[in-house]
Amino acid sequence: MSVARQRAVASVVEFSCPESTLRDVVRSIVDSYGIADIILTGEGEVKPWARVLVNGRSHENVGGLDVELHDGDRVALVYPYTENF
Repeated sequence: MSVARQRAVASVVEFSCPESTLRDVVRSIVDSYGIADIILTGEGEVKPWARVLVNGRSHENVGGLDVELHDGDRVALVYPYTENF
């Protein structure tokens, strides 16, 4: 099990957030589950090895972290490294 999943205590979580930008939503999620140090840099950017997906597409391909989200959008935080292989 990955460190992020251990901290979040789940592999899939439904999360509702009043914020409208991806940056705000990601910040809310990582702060709520204590995984900011795994996903974000100290400056609030996505770490090079982590992935943030919006509806299955990389945040880099949908307008970056400042893209506006809409009702029904799905956000996935992916940390590709685990302790177990």
